[in-house]
Amino acid sequence: MSELFYRTVRTIGRAIFYLSSKPRVLHAERAPGRGAYLLAANHTCAYDPPLLIAVNPRMIHWLSIVELFRNPLSRWFLQAFGALPLDRSKTDTVTVRRIVRLLKAGRIVGIFPEGGVRQTEDSVLHSGTIEAGVCKLAQLAGVPVLPCVVLGAEKFRRWTSWLPGARTRWAVAFGELIQPRTAPDRAAARAAMAEEVTLALRALQAEVAAYV
Repeated sequence: MSELFYRTVRTIGRAIFYLSSKPRVLHAERAPGRGAYLLAANHTCAYDPPLLIAVNPRMIHWLSIVELFRNPLSRWFLQAFGALPLDRSKTDTVTVRRIVRLLKAGRIVGIFPEGGVRQTEDSVLHSGTIEAGVCKLAQLAGVPVLPCVVLGAEKFRRWTSWLPGARTRWAVAFGELIQPRTAPDRAAARAAMAEEVTLALRALQAEVAAYV
């Protein structure tokens, strides 16, 4: 059920976004049409996931905070949408196993490795950092990470940005796949991979910042 629901919502949402906006998508060909990967993106506001969904034809299983699943209505929607709850207060082995199973089945899992909404200097696009959890997941499942930058999503907080013909400018840029590192010192390998993802995100931001 989740994939049909996902694609229905995506079709409707994509039409709304494209009627009201003028997006720019860079390097879409870098997002594999088949096979598993972790989509690692910056996170500035709640509209980031819808924009990333709009530009990716494949289903993305989003990793979301467990707090959003406590409301019955949002829990129903997120579960129907194929999202996964992550309890950040502990080592959530149940969700980690579910993520690994999805990845080993060739699916895409989307994650915001900053651990929450980050803006201005706190953002990874500036001087902020990312958590190494995305790199640990890549190691566990043996899949690559696809860095991705989304800019301009915060404009949709204004109702005028949703108007048909508003030509709201936003951008998404995909990086090159980053393969998991499997050095004997796995913690050091994760740290090195996290630095590689961070640098890739900042380079992508430089490519599209002028557009938005």
